[in-house]
Amino acid sequence: MDKKQRDRLIVISIMSYYARQIFAETKGYEFRKSPLKDCDLNKKIYVYSAKEDKALIGYMKVSDILKGNTNQILKATGYDVRPDGHEIVDYYGQNFQRCCALKLYDVTEFEEYLSLRDMRSISKNADMPQYIKFIYDNDPLYEVIKEWDEAFSLDGNLCDNPSKTKQMILQKARMKGKK
Repeated sequence: MDKKQRDRLIVISIMSYYARQIFAETKGYEFRKSPLKDCDLNKKIYVYSAKEDKALIGYMKVSDILKGNTNQILKATGYDVRPDGHEIVDYYGQNFQRCCALKLYDVTEFEEYLSLRDMRSISKNADMPQYIKFIYDNDPLYEVIKEWDEAFSLDGNLCDNPSKTKQMILQKARMKGKK
């Protein structure tokens, strides 16, 4: 089957410092030098917190993709008047012409993080992206991430025993991989 027709999950890598701001809902935009595709708007995008956490820590959705130069993006997002607005200029440069700002919503953190170590115990191809990665339905991580989301999303669907649930999800995936 053609990759474009297969089900997939989207994983985006974000430095831990900024991921924490997203899940604290103090950062409403994720800034990138490359945009998402329009077909990925309003879909769950799983957040891999790089550097410190080294884990999938939740998901977010993107409602809009703003594009422009550094100044246009600063003004459109309100970062031109925020004290941390200089971080955007530091990231893009003063006059970068292809800035993108992803407007975030439905930001949901996991009660339990899915660590890179656990992901690698299921799939040797579990390297996380510098920017974005697609995990297709034939990858063992696909089902693990979906089950993890269902069990650990902090949206009212919490499981009774997180440690036991975590072990069951991982063990089931490892057993499937041995077949």
